[in-house]
Amino acid sequence: MNRNLPKAAGLLLQVMVLTHPIYAQRSAPIQAMNVTGLEGDLLFTGHYRIDEETRSDGRVTDEKEQFFREELGLRSTGYLYHPNLIDWNAGLRLGLSQQRIDINDESFDSDGDITGYNLSALLFKEKPISMRAYTRKSEDFIDRSFARQIELNSRVTGAEIYFNDAVPMSLLYEKSDTFEESDVRTDDETTELLRFQITDDRNTDLFTQLTYEHEDTDKTAIFFLEGEPQVTQDLPERRDDLRLSNRWLFPDGPNKHSLFGQTRVLKRRGSFNNDLFNINQRLDLQHSDTLSTFYRAQVLSDDTDTQSEELIDGEIGFIKQYYQSLTVTGRIFAADSTFDNSTEQSFGTFFNFDYRKKTPAGRYNSSLGIGTDVEKQTSESGELAIRDEPIVLAGVTPQRLREPNITPGSTVVTDSNNAVMYIEGLDYRLQQFGEFTEIVRLVTGSITNGQLVLVDYNAGAAEDAEFQTNRINWRQRLQILDSPYALISEYRLRDERLQSGDDPGNLDREEIILFGLEYREDPFTIVGEYEQRDQRLSPSSKSYRIRGSYDNVFSDTVSTTLGGDYERLNYTNADEFDFEPGRDFLERYGIFGHTTVKLRRDLITRFEASFSDMRGRDNDQLARVGVSLNYRRGNLNFTISGYHEEYEQEEETGESDVVRFTLRRTF
Repeated sequence: MNRNLPKAAGLLLQVMVLTHPIYAQRSAPIQAMNVTGLEGDLLFTGHYRIDEETRSDGRVTDEKEQFFREELGLRSTGYLYHPNLIDWNAGLRLGLSQQRIDINDESFDSDGDITGYNLSALLFKEKPISMRAYTRKSEDFIDRSFARQIELNSRVTGAEIYFNDAVPMSLLYEKSDTFEESDVRTDDETTELLRFQITDDRNTDLFTQLTYEHEDTDKTAIFFLEGEPQVTQDLPERRDDLRLSNRWLFPDGPNKHSLFGQTRVLKRRGSFNNDLFNINQRLDLQHSDTLSTFYRAQVLSDDTDTQSEELIDGEIGFIKQYYQSLTVTGRIFAADSTFDNSTEQSFGTFFNFDYRKKTPAGRYNSSLGIGTDVEKQTSESGELAIRDEPIVLAGVTPQRLREPNITPGSTVVTDSNNAVMYIEGLDYRLQQFGEFTEIVRLVTGSITNGQLVLVDYNAGAAEDAEFQTNRINWRQRLQILDSPYALISEYRLRDERLQSGDDPGNLDREEIILFGLEYREDPFTIVGEYEQRDQRLSPSSKSYRIRGSYDNVFSDTVSTTLGGDYERLNYTNADEFDFEPGRDFLERYGIFGHTTVKLRRDLITRFEASFSDMRGRDNDQLARVGVSLNYRRGNLNFTISGYHEEYEQEEETGESDVVRFTLRRTF
């Protein structure tokens, strides 16, 4: 494929030139080369960072980093002969970098060259067949809190052919090389991608798109862990992915029905093997202005290295509106799953009642959901493999994994593409909370704040059991007359009960009762809540919470946002779960704020601060305070900023001071 594709593209280009002569438009002059735009910039940027870390074993690391970059960038646009023949744009960056790192008593100096370019051309853009060719190279530096920056180098080259017919098609070939380096790992990756896409959107009510992708990836990851030998991972992958998407609307008088969904066939081989076939469709029928029904069906076959799954599930439901104040949604659902050594069948119903009414006491909103389902579970091994459970890791807040009774040592955490495997103790930590497991991001690791990760693990399952789950969710809100006050309440119940067979040990009962008072009047919002939570597989608790915010624009030159929250949570049965002394409660609070002041038309300053603290069951702390100044006049843009950060995660602490500047002059 790699050798034949350039030959085929060249032959196709010759045919296009011979069979589709260029008819120039008089509005564009015909000439061998015309530069329609030319601009550039000078960039000076750098930072000075001081980091200090104290680990749980008493080791202290002092690190200083000085980094500077000087770059010249040029960008231009133009065409050859005529814009409809070859329309191009080009960019070039040249620069130097200097870095010095001091770690305790050792020093490291490194100087480097920075080169980057971007060149693309669109050929025959108004012809039945057109083509886009491009190549680009970049060298970037990604900042991290409490750790050295990441250097990211990439080079991409590709070409795409467009068949501009009534049903447009495109064919893309792209090769990319990426090298990423940090203080604990390097990733060297080469990827070749071939993509074919055809879209039928001639009728705005009937949209259909077929996409096929073939991707070959060779990746090598090298880990440099302190006190341990170097670890090298080869992560090759070959992926074939076919997707057929549809969004069809069917007119029927004033109402329109719709059918939308996707069919996908995926085959991956290499470091992560996966065969997937999935059909998912939903039909919505609009019978009148107040009544609609929906029907959804899914067929899934998903095979990985560790588990095979076959799934058939579907649901039927309706949405009915009464008197513009009550909307009733009802649905019946069923699913049948077969795994390697286990099966799951479930059947259930759920009804939701949304009620909105203006009453003598004020505006009243109520959302009541009631449902029940029955599930039968069998497992020869007594375990169920959970794959690709999505978790968002923000700050240092623990996130609970969905299933209890996780098998020790079975947890694997990767990025959202299953390409990067993170290391426990370096990027994240696991901790027990009753029968559940929680995952916490380590701020000095490779997982960025707010990143989505995928978690694999094995959990306990019943060898043969049938159990029923009852659910109630009821939320209410009463806006008291025309006042800024509102009463809020919530009741949630999820009760799993064994009907027959063996107790799998993972059946939970969770009941939550919440009452609150809300105050909203610009620029203030204040909410106070009391919550009582009773659980079977994890400690029950009572908690008091308050949160508030202040958001105000004082004038065209000053705006401020402030906010904070506080929670005191006491576990009522901590002894049953063997909590250590001093960990039978959780007290946490956080504050944040930022103010922007426009000193002059060309001078803006911004102050920011945030602080979060948890004590008791978890002992973590994050703090940041910073200020920045931006000066912009004409083609000159200058920014200088500085901030101080501190963190504490259990027995490890660290702090960082950074001063950063950027000066850019465009011309």
